[in-house]
Amino acid sequence: MELAIPTLMQNIPAFESGSIVRIGLNYPIMDKDEKDRGWRKELSEQELKRMVQKCREGDPRAMEALYENFKTSLFNLALRYTYNYAAAEDVIQDVFIKVFTNLHTLDDEKAFVGWLYRIAVNTCFSYLRSHKKFRQRTIPLEDIQGVYADSGPSETERAENRFLEESIQILPPRLKSVFLLHDVQGFKHLEVAQILGCSVGTSKSQLFKARKKIRKYLEIKRYM
Repeated sequence: MELAIPTLMQNIPAFESGSIVRIGLNYPIMDKDEKDRGWRKELSEQELKRMVQKCREGDPRAMEALYENFKTSLFNLALRYTYNYAAAEDVIQDVFIKVFTNLHTLDDEKAFVGWLYRIAVNTCFSYLRSHKKFRQRTIPLEDIQGVYADSGPSETERAENRFLEESIQILPPRLKSVFLLHDVQGFKHLEVAQILGCSVGTSKSQLFKARKKIRKYLEIKRYM
């Protein structure tokens, strides 16, 4: 197993540095309690359980399938912490190596998703602590959102999205984590609490504070 993981990570297609990765910024802030997660649309609970079991057995095809199902969502999360493509790539590779190396420690396959995101968030924090130069580095909003079609957002909407992205970027780490997990990734407060190791009440209060800061930032930008 120890030899299979590095080989697998080398063979799995990586995000190319500077590649376009679309991250939706037009999500409704503060309104909908839960958003659809991409992996939910593709994997049922039973399918995910079987895939995790096969990964435990060292099945490289299952590992690659698991990677393919979660890589975009996790990459988007990492990019929102690092705002740097190369850094996000490094984080995601580190995340999946940790996952495949420590999968045997997971007692319940049903807890896999929360466990995976907990590893991802902690890896982001760890990376930022050891690579402080990425804290203030930004990438153009156009690179984050991808190439728009003719029917894409208007110039006004693009400006609003840019301000929204800026407001997320300046959130304190814990507030950002709760906001990204709840309002962007679509986790419920109980799930967020389990991922971050806090109480449901803390998750709710931090989300309230994050939304309040975002609203205030957007109001300031709107009247500039």
